[in-house]
Amino acid sequence: MGLEQPLSILQRKASAGKQVHQARVMTLAKAMRLQAARIADDLFDLPLAIIGIVIEETTGEACAKYFDEDALLVLLDGPERRVGAALVAPDIVGGLIQQQTMGRVTAPLGDTRGMTSTDAAMVAPLLDALFERVTPVLEIEEEKRMMTGYKFGSHVEGPRVLGMALDAQNYHVVRLTIDMAGGARQGDMTILLSHVPEIALLDPDASENETGQPAVPQTLSDSVMRLPAELNMVLCHVTLPLASIEGLSVGQTLPLPQNTFPETQIVAATGRIIGTGTLGQVDGVRALRLARDPIHATQSRRRLSDRDDLDLPEIEALPGAPRRNNAASGSFAGQSDAMETLELGEDMGGMLPALDLPTTFDDAGGDIGEIPDLADLSGGGAIATLPDIGGLPELDDLPDLADLPDLAALSKTG
Repeated sequence: MGLEQPLSILQRKASAGKQVHQARVMTLAKAMRLQAARIADDLFDLPLAIIGIVIEETTGEACAKYFDEDALLVLLDGPERRVGAALVAPDIVGGLIQQQTMGRVTAPLGDTRGMTSTDAAMVAPLLDALFERVTPVLEIEEEKRMMTGYKFGSHVEGPRVLGMALDAQNYHVVRLTIDMAGGARQGDMTILLSHVPEIALLDPDASENETGQPAVPQTLSDSVMRLPAELNMVLCHVTLPLASIEGLSVGQTLPLPQNTFPETQIVAATGRIIGTGTLGQVDGVRALRLARDPIHATQSRRRLSDRDDLDLPEIEALPGAPRRNNAASGSFAGQSDAMETLELGEDMGGMLPALDLPTTFDDAGGDIGEIPDLADLSGGGAIATLPDIGGLPELDDLPDLADLPDLAALSKTG
């Protein structure tokens, strides 16, 4: 009995401290009550209060029980292409429309009508403002993550279309009971937000952030990329008799075939070979250099600047071989050099006669040798002959020019 009394006192102290902490923490229920009243006053100049709030979870298949054919059905666009929904009672929709058009809210008449896209546009500012103002003030991380990133999407015609759009496995349900204009109208607003399970992994090297708080879970994509994947490096396959295998012992060495390390295979857990490489070491640690195909095997390389990536050997021209300078003109470098090597007097296939010219000339006009007879040129090829001009017509006698004035007597005209 003496041990039970101190334990009971500690429990009461812990319970009291927990209640004080919860009273100070900004929860979703408290934030909804405070912000909804401020939003209605700022946007619509409307007295509005949330007199009841219920937060629960449900499955995607069970969401249909919240659907009301008379209510306004709205799709919400969430982060990472998630979809939510909002269902607003007809009395609440009518009160918002009255306040925005007439400036006052009257009691409902009891008749119902089908909701339209215009009704959804009148309610959209209230929905957007709830997510924008409630989310920043939340202090519970799970509730803040639940409300983050949602906004008004579009109007939905009926429950069937809404049920097809809500394809998540689980949903958070926030049911609000709203009072408008001091009891003039009351109705429910139900918000369905998709639930993302916390399967994200924490960074093993950063269990706490810079502030000393636990690290925030990563996104689903980051979690998948952090999943462990088993890879095996296979040097070779060795075939041994069963008797030799039974005789293996700890510390025994096996001879490996040649060219084992440059042909290491990277094998997944399923046995699929996903790559090859060369096994070696870097700074005393075993390392594997992956083998890759040349870049020109998958991507075309046509520019001169791409030669550095092709690993091509340098090729030098053969000595004395002509090199093309301009492919368009068809000229070759070295052609003039080849022509200069021809000596005068060399037989060029009968195109030119052999000339016996001296290598030096006398500045005083000395004899340079006898010039060959031009008649010998006929042996080198056909020479064109001039046409006979004997058939030209006779020209008339020129007129007498004696009557022309003496040029000396002409005066200067400047």
